Amino acid sequence: MNFLIYIAAFLLPLDNFPIMFGGAYKPVSLVFIALFFAVNFHHVLRMKYKKAEICIGMIVIGAIIVTAFQNISLHYSFLGLKDAASSLAAGLVIYLSFKIFVAQNGQRDSYVKLFKWMLRGYGIALAVGVLQIVYMYISSSGVISSFIGLFIERKAYIQAHRLQFTFSEPSYIGLHTNLFIFPAYLVLKHTNNLSRYDRMIVLLFIPMSILSLSIRYFLDLVILYLVYTFVTSRSKEFVNLCLKLGAAVGIGLLLIHVVLVNNVFNLDSSHYYRILHIYNDPDKLMKDDSFSIRATYSKIGWHAFLDKPILGYGVGNYHYGYINHLDKIPPKDFKDGSELSDATNQLSLPQYNMYTRLLSEFGLMGIALFLLCGFLLLSAKGRNFSTMIILLLVFALLQFDSFAFIQLVFWIALLQSKFISELVVLKLPGSAVAARQEVGGSRLVRPNVGLPLRTTTILGEKL
Repeated sequence: MNFLIYIAAFLLPLDNFPIMFGGAYKPVSLVFIALFFAVNFHHVLRMKYKKAEICIGMIVIGAIIVTAFQNISLHYSFLGLKDAASSLAAGLVIYLSFKIFVAQNGQRDSYVKLFKWMLRGYGIALAVGVLQIVYMYISSSGVISSFIGLFIERKAYIQAHRLQFTFSEPSYIGLHTNLFIFPAYLVLKHTNNLSRYDRMIVLLFIPMSILSLSIRYFLDLVILYLVYTFVTSRSKEFVNLCLKLGAAVGIGLLLIHVVLVNNVFNLDSSHYYRILHIYNDPDKLMKDDSFSIRATYSKIGWHAFLDKPILGYGVGNYHYGYINHLDKIPPKDFKDGSELSDATNQLSLPQYNMYTRLLSEFGLMGIALFLLCGFLLLSAKGRNFSTMIILLLVFALLQFDSFAFIQLVFWIALLQSKFISELVVLKLPGSAVAARQEVGGSRLVRPNVGLPLRTTTILGEKL
């Protein structure tokens, strides 16, 4: 039944699908993940679970029970708990589904096929992105708009001349490039399974995504480059590393100058001028609405944790912590009609930050959850490919707080597989790269002089 997981991987780019339930984050791949889970449910009771996994489950169940009693005693609404519980249930189904996949597939061919389907799926996003460019800059045809509407529900961004592909919003593009597209590209490239079509998807996707005009996405790309570069570099390469970073920064600034200052695409939207103003005066970033809103949610989340450090406000109850700290919001940011003002009426209120959500809603149990998840990932004893993924996940959690975050639970499960844990991203001499012909094979390698000979899986080349 692996084909259900492969279809789910192919549909991962469609995370704002019109017919799906939920808010802005509506991944259609969840349907096929749930089908895979239902078909393989009998494996759930037979699988072996680590102590950390059992402890995480017990903490989550305990937190939900405690929240229910809190809501009754404090007369809180159950809407936030209901939404959080459904999100947790979805996250559990996703995690167990990929855990079953890992348990049933010890051969690397299954993983290669998984990442092949994943990367091919972004061809859909790329095609829809091309249509969005045509719609924004060539012809605002109703037919094109209707066709785009078959893949995404929120079309306000393209009306504002911001490319979003098939994602719920432009700022979430980095969650796909950093945690799905680039890792899939690495796996396929270095197991000799990357076709011209796959390469074309990546080479076109990144330049096109600049038209998203998302500061957060641009930052995601910088983090991706830094993490990958440092993970694959040795200390003796520090000078060369600095030169490469300098060259990359120079190229990036040149592209930004061409796109923003020279405005070669004749951009005319509020977000374009917003980024241009920040580019001309970086101090304005602290006054930017999007940045200040997310910073405010995180700041109040921290104060909410200090209110109730033991048990927190309860699962899904951030709304009440927010209400109790409205005095932390500057009056100029709390005008009628502003997002921070309207947030007072949202009983199920997001924070866009998983860390402050765990603290404010779970209290000390949230810290325990974070530490247990970290222990679960590190217990797999993965090589530097795993390190790269973990670092990217740690950063991603600063901007996404859904318990059904597919990228997070996908990698928590996959990092425990032998195939992923043994992957090594190495910068090898040219001769070693030329010798790499066995697909994803395991060979004897002497990575450094003076170190004992060891067996490892090659995933890298001289870049």
